[in-house]
Amino acid sequence: MQSMNILLTVSAIAALAFPSIAIAQDTHDEHSHVTETSSFDSPLGPINSMCPVTTDEVVDPAFQTEYEGQVIGFCCRKCRTRFEENPESYLAELPMLLTVSMLSQDIGHDEGDSHSHDSSMVDDHEDSFSHDDSEEHDHATDHGINESGLARLISWLGKFHPAATHLPIGMLIGGGLAEGLLIMTKKEIFRNASAFCVVVASIGAITAVSLGWFNGGFAIVDDQWPQTVHRWLGTVTAAFTFLSVFLLILSAKSTVKQSMRIWYRITLFSAVGLIGATGFFGGALVYGMNHYAW
Repeated sequence: MQSMNILLTVSAIAALAFPSIAIAQDTHDEHSHVTETSSFDSPLGPINSMCPVTTDEVVDPAFQTEYEGQVIGFCCRKCRTRFEENPESYLAELPMLLTVSMLSQDIGHDEGDSHSHDSSMVDDHEDSFSHDDSEEHDHATDHGINESGLARLISWLGKFHPAATHLPIGMLIGGGLAEGLLIMTKKEIFRNASAFCVVVASIGAITAVSLGWFNGGFAIVDDQWPQTVHRWLGTVTAAFTFLSVFLLILSAKSTVKQSMRIWYRITLFSAVGLIGATGFFGGALVYGMNHYAW
């Protein structure tokens, strides 16, 4: 009977842990994609086939915006956001924008007027590009220390967030598994294993959460709700992990040992469950909300 109880406990924890690991793996992608329709969606489709921000990526029709009356497509939400913040920086990657704009302006004009108008547009755009380039150069010169220094370092460090999540996820699940085996077998080896895993998980959690905030930016609410949910679920999971360590330390005291151990287990198993929810929304940023549809 005891062997059967151990087997059932291991099976139950494994059933909880396996989806969490698989779901969390979906977050291992540098770009945060979502499949929700953007605030602007045109039935005509974008005029470009390649993303103007990440130039080697194909446009995803789910991510569009309107610029000067034309639909521009992007490969992901982040690229769309970057373009909307400073579109002039990426116009060089959209030569078709000038062509389409001139063609649309040509409707309703005669050939002579159109030729004159097109020439002036070309001159205006050349001046605009020249002006934008000079402004960008001045900005980099005047503020290069702030923009390319600390801000770029934080952005670069944030790219390691997906890789940094694997250690705390694995150790936290391992701690939950060891604690479950302790409940069933009463063997001290599982008590020690649980403590070791949770302490290591807490160290990894602070690193992963910090890099996550570096990657997503310091915002309370993001422009896409799945990222907001993922951000705060991950933060709460890390908080629960630290709370588990605190309760684990208290459980070592003889006066409150039994009650604190119970709270430790509740907090630990809750953190393991939160891993699955956090990982699901992390995967949604990459593959969309239906990424586990049958």
